[in-house]
Amino acid sequence: MARDGTGWGRVARRSCVMDSNGPTAAKDDADALLWLPGRRISIARAAAGANLDSRSLRMNLMKRAACAALLLAFAIPALAAGKGPGAVRKQIEMSMVLTGKVRIAADGHVQGLQIDRESEVPASVSQLIRGAVPQWKFDPAHPGDAADADGTPMSVRVVLRQAPEQGAENYTLRIVSAHFGQTKPADMPAPVSLPPPSFPRAALAARLPATVYLVARIGRDGKVSDAFAEQVNLRAIGSERQMDEFRKKFADASLSAVKRWRFTPPREGADVGADHWQVRVPVDFLFELKRPAYGQWEAYVPGPRARAPWLQTDQDATAGVDAFSGTGLRMLGRGPRLLTPLSQG
Repeated sequence: MARDGTGWGRVARRSCVMDSNGPTAAKDDADALLWLPGRRISIARAAAGANLDSRSLRMNLMKRAACAALLLAFAIPALAAGKGPGAVRKQIEMSMVLTGKVRIAADGHVQGLQIDRESEVPASVSQLIRGAVPQWKFDPAHPGDAADADGTPMSVRVVLRQAPEQGAENYTLRIVSAHFGQTKPADMPAPVSLPPPSFPRAALAARLPATVYLVARIGRDGKVSDAFAEQVNLRAIGSERQMDEFRKKFADASLSAVKRWRFTPPREGADVGADHWQVRVPVDFLFELKRPAYGQWEAYVPGPRARAPWLQTDQDATAGVDAFSGTGLRMLGRGPRLLTPLSQG
C-alpha cells in the first residue's frame, strides 16, 4: 500500500455490498480514496490491572493509551470548518462486543456465566461483566428459545467513555446493550435478494465510514413492509448539524436498500405460521473489510437511539440495538427477556 507525504495510505474505492449473511463492506471500484488509519484500535492490555468500581474506571496507564487511541481513531479531517466539533468530540466512545453464555434458572435468576476467549479480554472488562451478570434477572414467563447444557448464548457491548464531570482522569465503563439467544436458520426468514445500499456521495467524498442499525418487518410475501433506522454511528467529527445531516444520508441510503430486500418464510419453528417477522440488522459503510479483533476497542461517535413507532415493547427482548458480534439478521422477540438493568449503579 502506497503512502503519500501526509502519511495517509491509498486504497481502491469501496462501496457497500451484501453477502448471504447480511451487509458487509465492499467491492473494488474505480478511483482511489484516502485510507482511514487507526479506526480500530487495540488497548486491551492497557486496561489490565486498572481499578474498577461500580461507577467509573480510574486509569493510570490506560488514560494515556485511551487518549492516544482516540487521536488515532479520529486522525481524519473535520467534515468542514465551523462551530460545534468540540462538543461532538466529547461524545466519542470506544466499545467492544463480547460473546459467551449465561445459565438462567427457572425463576429467572442467573446460575452461571461463561465469557468466550476470556484471556483475550481486558481484565477490567471481564471484571465488569462478572460483577454485573449475577445481578441480572430474566422474565420466567418468557424463557426464549431452548438453551443448551452450557446456557443461553449472549453478546454484550461494553462502552468506555470519558467522564469529565468526575475529573480529567475518570472514565466510565458500562454494559450498554445485550442480546440473548440464537435462532436457528430454519426458524428465520431466509434472504433471497439483498441489494446493497449506495454509499452516499457526500460521505464518500468526506471519507466517512458509518454503521446503521436497522429494524425491519418482513411479510409472508417476502417483502419488507416496514423499516426503521434505530441508530447511526459515525467515525468522523464535525458540527452537530453536519453529523445530523450525514446520519440522515446513511439512514436514507440503508432504508432505500432494505425496502428492496426479499426473503422466504421460515421453514420451521414456533413462528412459521406468523403473518410477519421482525429482524434487526447492522449495515456497515466501510472502506476496508477488516473488523476489530475480539477483545479490541473500536472508536466512533454514537448517534441517538430511536424506536420504531410500530415496534411493541413485548416484541423485542433485546436490551439495546447494537450488541452484534458479526453481520447478519437477528430475529426479535425470540430470546429471554431481561427485567433488570444491564449495569448496576
